[in-house]
Amino acid sequence: MASKAFLLAVIFVAATAAPAFAVDYVVGDDAGWKLNVNYTAWAQDKVFYVGDTITFNYGVGDHNVYKVNGSDFKACTVPQPGESLRSGNDKISLATPGRKWYLCGVGNGTHCENGMKLVITVFSAAPTPAPVVVAPWPMYAAPSPPPMYAAPAKKPMIVWSNWKLKFHF
Repeated sequence: MASKAFLLAVIFVAATAAPAFAVDYVVGDDAGWKLNVNYTAWAQDKVFYVGDTITFNYGVGDHNVYKVNGSDFKACTVPQPGESLRSGNDKISLATPGRKWYLCGVGNGTHCENGMKLVITVFSAAPTPAPVVVAPWPMYAAPSPPPMYAAPAKKPMIVWSNWKLKFHF
């Protein structure tokens, strides 16, 4: 029985430790990287940490991905063509904390101007869950120790009186 309690404790710790692992986010979820998707809304409820990965999925030749700075992002300025990612399944590891800006450079920035841009904030490290201490569940209650200064127990006393045996408790 003790092994079952230990196994349950191990499973519980493993399940609570899972949030500490890196996450692979697919930009736009099922929609992927394409026009007419609100990437600001997509990123709004997500928290990105160093070690996470973002993946841009799109049809090869339809789009691309540029990593840019804040001012190029705002102006939809497309960098040199050689700096783009264009595999259709571009994975970017988030290696450093801070703001990250990405845009599609197709049409010399017209895709970016039509909303194909993403800004995220990457945090240093995912919070680690507090350690969980699991005490083994006793299958039986241990007997309590006797009190240290207990009064001695009464013992029967035998008294002979007139040849009759009497017991006093």
